[in-house]
Amino acid sequence: MSSFTTRTFAIVVSIGAIVAGSACFAATVGTPAQWIGVLISSLATGLSGMYVGTVARHRSRKPRR
Repeated sequence: MSSFTTRTFAIVVSIGAIVAGSACFAATVGTPAQWIGVLISSLATGLSGMYVGTVARHRSRKPRR
C-alpha cells in the first residue's frame, strides 16, 4: 500500500495516464466521437495532476522521525 504514496510511482502513473489520454484523443480526431477523446484526455490530465499533488502534499505533511 505504501508504494501508491511514493512520488516516483505517482509521476509514472500520471505520465502513463496522460499518454493514454493523448492516444485516445489522437484516435478520435476527425470522427463523430471526437468529444469523447477530448473528455478522456481532459480527465486523464486533471486526475493525474490531482493524484501527484495529493501524494506530494501527503508526503510533505507527514511528520518525520
